[in-house]
Order: sequence, then C-alpha cells, then structure tokens
Amino acid sequence: MSLEDASRHLAALVRLGVAADGVHIGGGEPFGDFDRLLAVVRAAREVGLGGIGYVETSGFWATSDDLVRRRLAALAEAGMKQLSISADPYHQEFVPPDRVRRLLGAARAVLGPGGVRARRWKWLENPRDVAAMPEAERLDLFRAFLKKYPERMTGRAAEHLAALVDRTPIADLPDAPCRAILQIRHVHVAPEGWIWPGTCAGIALGRATPERPLDECLRGWRPAPNSPVALLAEGGPKRLMDLAARSGFRADPQGYAGPCHLCWMVRKQQVSCGSGGETFCPHSVYLTS
Repeated sequence: MSLEDASRHLAALVRLGVAADGVHIGGGEPFGDFDRLLAVVRAAREVGLGGIGYVETSGFWATSDDLVRRRLAALAEAGMKQLSISADPYHQEFVPPDRVRRLLGAARAVLGPGGVRARRWKWLENPRDVAAMPEAERLDLFRAFLKKYPERMTGRAAEHLAALVDRTPIADLPDAPCRAILQIRHVHVAPEGWIWPGTCAGIALGRATPERPLDECLRGWRPAPNSPVALLAEGGPKRLMDLAARSGFRADPQGYAGPCHLCWMVRKQQVSCGSGGETFCPHSVYLTS
C-alpha cells in the first residue's frame, strides 16, 4: 500500500471516531519495507489518529540485536503502541526460531512487557526449528497443533492444512448464518483498497478509493440484497454453495474441515469460472498454492 493511500485511510478512521488502539498494520509482512512502515506509523499521528495500536511481524528480519532495537525504538517514537509477533509451527517452517527469540527479548526490553503481544505465547517462549524436521515429524506437529489450536481453513491453510484434520460430511455442516459477516467489528483494508471482514480475506465489502473514501464505505454498510455476501450473512457457506452449483460447483464427497473450508472452496471455484465479480476480490488471493 502506498503511503498516500494509507494516510487517506487513516484519516477516514479519524472521521469514523476510531481510536488508535483499534488500528493495526499487518500483511503479508510490513517489515519487508521498513522505511514505508515507519512512514505509515508516523502518518497516523499526522492525520490525528494518535498512533497505531500494533504492528504484526513474523520476525524474519530480526538478524541482530542492534537492528531489532533500533527499529523498535524508531517505531515506538513514531507512535506504535505494541508489537505483535506471529509465531507458530507454520511460521517457523520459514523463519528461524533464533530470530523470534531475539525479537521477543528485544521487544520486551525496548517496549516493556505490555508492548508485546502474541497469538501463541507458549510456542513463542520456545519455538522449534520446524524447517529442520523430517516431513513426517513436521506434519505430526501440525496435526497436534491443529487439535489444540484450530485454524480457519481459508487461503493457504485450506490448501495445506485441511488434509490434516477430520472432514465433516456436507450434510452435517451447519446451515447457519456466517457470524464473521453478521458481526463485523473488525475489517482489513488491502493495498488496492478492498475492504474485507477481519477473518475473511478475499470477500469484498466494498472498495475504498479517493472518490469514495473508507469512512463512506463503512458508515451504515449493509450487504446488497441477494448478493453473495448477503447469502453468507443469511445462510452461511451452504447457501453460497447452492448459488455456485449453478456454475458447476460440486461438493467434495469426503466433506470439509468446517464451514470456512467449504466457503473457501466455493469462492475459489466462483473466481476460477469467472463468477466472482467484485465480491471475491482481488482475484490474486485465490491463486494461493
């Protein structure tokens, strides 16, 4: 996302009355372009937001104590209130554990104990070198972790982890409205301006542009009648599946690893056959492999 677009979205959040603590920067990996990240955090104060609640990172960049301390100090001075570390077996397949240990220690020293958050604290305290494991051992670790900490089976999780959990026959999946759509209190804004429910990358609630800024898109938002988003809100993924059947979708006889897995596979099929429109955007999300 460009600095100009980020500043425009942050200003829209100010107009909506959102507090700094309610805003975060994630990815992808925002530390992939540190100078831009720092500029966006500074921009939050410049537009009157008062800072950024937290910034997410895998810690891939934490190659030295000095680098980590300098970057965290600069972000804190610019207005970052917390650092959120993404660490689990899936991340440690790609990020060496010594880097997340280094990041955790430095973050506690620079930001204080309250300046660090994590999704999986127990794992973060002693991350393992998953990349060095034989494949069978790695998959066993994934299975055990999924039993303890179930994941939403969308995106790469649907492609790579769904095979490691039990499947539920399509008839036994709930015919329930999608809570992620019904109870939207958290949205993500993609670089192109697409607005997603917080847990559902690739389901567009609208698109923020200079002509129609983020606050106008969100204020009083309701799904268009009979739209795919409305179908999800009313009847969940099974209702969406009924729509997709008209363009050739057929349920997997082995079932699915939960409603989110079904939703992902339906959406992916809709995009592949050209039926996604501007609801399932950007289409690049569905090229996950």
